[in-house]
Amino acid sequence: MKKLLVVSALACLGVSAFAADGATIFKKCAVCHGAKADKVYLNKVPALKTLSFEERAQALKEYQAGTRNKFGQGAIMKIQLKGLSEADLEAVDKYIDTLK
Repeated sequence: MKKLLVVSALACLGVSAFAADGATIFKKCAVCHGAKADKVYLNKVPALKTLSFEERAQALKEYQAGTRNKFGQGAIMKIQLKGLSEADLEAVDKYIDTLK
C-alpha cells in the first residue's frame, strides 16, 4: 500500500512538471477557441490571439477565481481552469502568443 502511495505521489509530481507546457494545456482550450486561438466563440467571445498577453492573463485569473462572467462563460471557464497553477496559466498565455 505504501508503495502505491509513493508511486501515485511521484506520478502527480511528473504531471505537474509536464503541465506547464502551454501547447499541451491549450489542446483543451482549442475545442472552443480553435487550434490557432483564432475562433470567435458563439459569435461574441473574441479570438484569443487578438487580445494582448496582459488582457488574456487577467481574464484567465479572473475566470479561475470565479470573479469574471463575461459573455456568460464564467462557470464553464472556472471548471476548465480548475487545478491549473499560475505557471500553467502563464504557459498557455505564452503559447497563444506564438500562434500570432
